[in-house]
Amino acid sequence: MKIHIYSLIMFLNSYLTGLLTPILSLTLIDKGASLSNLSIILGLYALSVILLELPTGVMADIFGRKKIFVLSLIIFTVCFSLLLTSSGFIVLCIVMMLYGLAKALASGSFDALFIDYYIDNFGKDKLHNITTRLSVLEALGLSAGALSGGFFPEISAKFFSSIGIYDLNIIVRIVLTVTLIILSVLFISDISDADKAEKKQRISIKQHIKNSSDFVFKNSTVLCIFLSVFSTGFFLSALETYWQPHFITFLPDESSVRLLGLMAFLYLGAAMIGSIVSNNTIKKYKLNLRRMYLVMRGLIALLLILTALQTSIPLFIALYASIYLVFGMATIPEGVILNSETPNEIRASVLSVKSFTMQIGGLSGSFLYSILINLISIPSIWILAAITILITVAIISKKFIETEVKTTN
Repeated sequence: MKIHIYSLIMFLNSYLTGLLTPILSLTLIDKGASLSNLSIILGLYALSVILLELPTGVMADIFGRKKIFVLSLIIFTVCFSLLLTSSGFIVLCIVMMLYGLAKALASGSFDALFIDYYIDNFGKDKLHNITTRLSVLEALGLSAGALSGGFFPEISAKFFSSIGIYDLNIIVRIVLTVTLIILSVLFISDISDADKAEKKQRISIKQHIKNSSDFVFKNSTVLCIFLSVFSTGFFLSALETYWQPHFITFLPDESSVRLLGLMAFLYLGAAMIGSIVSNNTIKKYKLNLRRMYLVMRGLIALLLILTALQTSIPLFIALYASIYLVFGMATIPEGVILNSETPNEIRASVLSVKSFTMQIGGLSGSFLYSILINLISIPSIWILAAITILITVAIISKKFIETEVKTTN
């Protein structure tokens, strides 16, 4: 029963993220942002997430993942209540910084709690199942949220003309967030932390940070995963920033722009299917997860290069979706490898470091691409991103082989 409730919480949490994805920039403009300061407002959100990602992960491990997750939901509620009732540049800056804080608090806290619960009840040898479940629930929630989020402004305009066109999205977000708070308070059990509190004195934050840092820097497998995650942020930044302006150059007329919506639906669906296929493959064939991971990462790079060279609309769509299909397949062995290496007591911290590493990879890519876009074409930028993936694959394959040799000996 509890695993179904945890799954519902995971789905709803992802749904809430997807709910504002199609209209976030438009909502901010409707609330008083201008095109000139929109990037500043969104930049404050990204900066808040990056600065707070690691501290909040430590807080989740030290003070309890349930408490931190519920706190994130409360801050989300305050944040969007403020967005609903106020407007103006200063207010929007405050809203997006609160949004970044809540996002950082939520990142890793519930995932770590769910994974610990699953390990306690089903064992580490079933990690691929929970990794797949998390990936699928996240993809389903995001796609359902994005799909319904696109319809709510139309519903609002037809039936709720007294409120802003994007206010219905915000209201639904607030109501569902309060629902999540109730579900979390009633049904989530922070088992690991409760047991620790009774059995031994809680370690200090300083000691926890030292333990987490020592673990990360001394574990070559975890370092390899983080290097790969950095390249993920780097290549996703290139792909997600430029696929729309590149794709519309293929379209014969403006009416074909509806294909952009199809593309968004396809890549979310492809990532979800990839996760399921990967899990079934692992269960059926008992593959070496490290080698499977390296093959999938190499295939992502190859597909990215082929996509960059493509000018046919059908083939571009197929290859673009294939990138996310294989990316979804790669996330399962990546998650299993990382979580099997990570002790329960520092799991939220390590997952926060993973999220932080991806954010840094994305920001590094965005900064570099903003310079290169004036010098080279979009396909050239994608090929550069693919080469970066291949370089990381070469580095971590060497490390993985060395680790396997040591283990065998």
